[in-house]
Amino acid sequence: MKQISLIAALLMLSTAAAAQLPAGDSNAPVEISAKHSLEWNRKAKTYTARENALAKQGAFQISSDLLTAHYTDDKNAGDISTLNADGHVIIQSPPYAAYGDNAVYNVVDSSAQLTGGDLRIETPTERLTARHKIEFFGLENKMTAIGDAVAVRGTDTMRANVMTAYFYKAPTGKLALQKITAEGSVSIKTLKETLTGSRGIYDVVAGKATLTGKIRVLQGDNWLEGTRAVVDLKTGVSQLFAEGGDGRVKGLFYPKKKTP
Repeated sequence: MKQISLIAALLMLSTAAAAQLPAGDSNAPVEISAKHSLEWNRKAKTYTARENALAKQGAFQISSDLLTAHYTDDKNAGDISTLNADGHVIIQSPPYAAYGDNAVYNVVDSSAQLTGGDLRIETPTERLTARHKIEFFGLENKMTAIGDAVAVRGTDTMRANVMTAYFYKAPTGKLALQKITAEGSVSIKTLKETLTGSRGIYDVVAGKATLTGKIRVLQGDNWLEGTRAVVDLKTGVSQLFAEGGDGRVKGLFYPKKKTP
């Protein structure tokens, strides 16, 4: 099994994912603007912006057709707790942009939930899509794409029911990728290979990528089967194991056809 099949697909999220968490500063002021109107409802404790609505906090911003800001403190109407965006939602925090129909952003803990059609996150080199929702968890340093999640980078594609990226704060103070998990009908496709399984884990700190379940690797007409694949990024060694059943890995390899 060639190393590229698992490395390329699990690593292709690392560059994009490291920039995915919302970059709002909870202590920074929230600026709201709109083309049509900005309404203040003291009883409902809301600010409603209509038509080309835009909310900014630091480097983080949300734009939509309709934007509603909620606050809970009667004495401080500027202490906004959540932002609800509806219609043509775009969440931006360079270098990424996230798109959907609806979004709820929690200003306090920098978490967000994006739903609707054509859910996607894009950077100049990566694209991540999901059918059901995309979630950001600022305090937990985690991002999740749910429902037929697909990550694309160049010619490499990774697909799973759920993909989750975990981060940690590096000594520099910036977030660094810790691990990526892919669960349910995992499929990894490169120009040369297609690899399928049930669950994938890429441990950045350990430098290892593991795929489990009923694993099948296709390389043209050649194929390999097993129940666990391990790629050691530090040593460059890839291994395929069979655990349970007859305890044997299998492979079928066709020789290159020779011209008579």
